[in-house]
Amino acid sequence: MLRKRIIRHSLIYGSLAALICILVALIQFYGIHKSPFGRYKLPAFGINVLFILIAIWTYRATNRGVLSFAEGFSVGFLTNLFAAFITATAYYIFIKIAGDEAIMLWVKENITAIEKIKDSHIKNFGLQDYNTLLNQAKQIPTAGYVFLDELAKKQICIVAVSIISLIFRRHTYTIQ
Repeated sequence: MLRKRIIRHSLIYGSLAALICILVALIQFYGIHKSPFGRYKLPAFGINVLFILIAIWTYRATNRGVLSFAEGFSVGFLTNLFAAFITATAYYIFIKIAGDEAIMLWVKENITAIEKIKDSHIKNFGLQDYNTLLNQAKQIPTAGYVFLDELAKKQICIVAVSIISLIFRRHTYTIQ
């Protein structure tokens, strides 16, 4: 019973977070012509953390104000996992259907960012290291790489899950 409630609650908030992340990515790509991958993924982290916070808070509110760390962590972890998996799947499908334009934009943005730091990078690390970095940036990722990148990078939100779970935990409730 408890496990089903945690999963259902997390799936709802994770799906909402994923939907908003996907909408933001589409706005970034079609609206301002920026790749939703790479460094422009920052809004997606904020969206996930916000929905993790909301999911844990609402779970506690619907549980008569009681929340153990394990429950809070489970809700937050699953919310983040569902959001990351749904978003990653949508990105994968988008790239397979729409083509590599978003990936090529990501590669172009990476090359431009590396070229901006050319002088300082060569000064600090040498020309050979700079050329290696530039060659790595020129490699074109696959849709599968984008999928795994989304899943892996969103796991950084686990730090927020732990902190929010600690803040919101409450073992007793008061009758008002």
